[in-house]
Amino acid sequence: MADPVPLPVTPVVDVAIVGAGLCGLALANMLAAQGLSLRLIEARERLGGRIFTQRCEATGQALDLGASWFWPEIEPRISALLSELGLASHAQHDPGDAFWLTDPNREPERRTEPGGVHAGAHVVTGGAAHIIDTLADRLPTGCVRTATAVQRLHDRGEFIELVCHTGPAIRARQVVLALPPRLIHQHIEFEPPLPAAVWAALAYTPTWMAAQAKSATTFAQPFWRMAGQSGNAFVRHAQAVLGEVFDASAPGLAAGALGGFVALNAAQRESFQRGLPLLISSQLAQLFGPAAQDGQAYLQDWALEPWTCSTLERGQPQAPPQNQPLLRQPLWAGRLLLGGSETAAHGAGHMEGALESADRLQHALCRPSASAKPAANDFTVASFALCVQALRGIAPQRYRQHLTRLLASQQAELLTQRALLATVDQVYSEALVQLDVLLPVMHLAASEISNGRHALTVSLLTAFDGWNKHLLEAVLAHNASSCALSNFPAEHQPDADTVRAITLDLAAAWREFALELNTRLLLAAGEIESTT
Repeated sequence: MADPVPLPVTPVVDVAIVGAGLCGLALANMLAAQGLSLRLIEARERLGGRIFTQRCEATGQALDLGASWFWPEIEPRISALLSELGLASHAQHDPGDAFWLTDPNREPERRTEPGGVHAGAHVVTGGAAHIIDTLADRLPTGCVRTATAVQRLHDRGEFIELVCHTGPAIRARQVVLALPPRLIHQHIEFEPPLPAAVWAALAYTPTWMAAQAKSATTFAQPFWRMAGQSGNAFVRHAQAVLGEVFDASAPGLAAGALGGFVALNAAQRESFQRGLPLLISSQLAQLFGPAAQDGQAYLQDWALEPWTCSTLERGQPQAPPQNQPLLRQPLWAGRLLLGGSETAAHGAGHMEGALESADRLQHALCRPSASAKPAANDFTVASFALCVQALRGIAPQRYRQHLTRLLASQQAELLTQRALLATVDQVYSEALVQLDVLLPVMHLAASEISNGRHALTVSLLTAFDGWNKHLLEAVLAHNASSCALSNFPAEHQPDADTVRAITLDLAAAWREFALELNTRLLLAAGEIESTT
């Protein structure tokens, strides 16, 4: 009897990344540039995740039916990436007015929206998919596997084995799951199991826009602009088909397009599936006149995408992005890391959050380069302090920008709390970027570590002394004088309980930042071993 043919042995790669959305692709580019061997695994047949651009052949317009907007003033990473990739962006067409339709039996009311509806949003020229295509083109040949769903992860000690629904298992020294947390919870088994608190956090964390649907309707010309209309509209009645409408026209073309977010939930969209294009057309005509009935409709229902929308998501109302520190902690002795936009401390759910997550993961996976010439630590501490001083100086302005964006998106709950946390998360995120710049030239001997804390940690954190208190005072002073918040008494003059809750949230954000700063110092000093 012939000996059995041995199965091929899969080589062990440095890092396997599960999920080829913006986070996974950006991280893969970072790691490939540092010479690490990779596998980028995607369950879909296409790359990009929630970034999805469709082209209208009749008008030549690129239509973003997934992620589209970003805000350059408060989302620096996406702006920097576009510059690095040589891609252009343009401001969202956003005159200061919008139609409001609150009664289906009446004409829409035209209201002035000071500062515009979208608060300075920008759009990637030619569609957000340009980012995905450009990042994918820069990856090493053969490192991407599409149409491959990971089903189980086994910690084998020297490597992690990824069992997929098709093809051979993949072996990697470290694994990143760059997926929405609820998809990890629903689709992937772990051996050994993840800690109970992490497992619960995966199920609890909502996926931004997962059960939503987005539409775009193209026209030979933007007739609403010719009529002096912005293209912005809000529909707030029980029979609404599109809850929000906006101008989605591409610059430089004679054609026009109106985008919209479907107000019907996933079950309602399923019931009205055949008639939905007609319903959208009818509502656009009610808002903008008969000319709006002559367009070509495109619709992307994300609730029908199993690799975007979990079962939990379909049955729940849309929830804002969460900041969950548990999802940023290394697992399996640092060999397993969680990523994706929903794990970000700043910009969760947005493209900015995906890039912030990729940056965090890169530094968790790779030790800073030791090739640079060390500088005196007092110089690097002073450089860090100057950076922090500048960040502290612009923080009140950033708070106002975050608050304006929340108000423009018609959100009315926890405005102060959410805008303030977004501000401090952004400042801490940028401070860590500055730290990463300085790490290669710092003296970080293991002898300076005591009880798990590096001696430089306190020196670096001193630059933030008193900041939480001063920022909160500036925020409360702004709120008390803000006309925009006069209709929100709980925000205009928060009570003691609200201020106490905000203070506790700020303290929690500070603790996480301080721990992350210390962790990066320990990693650079060699106290925490990297397995790559």
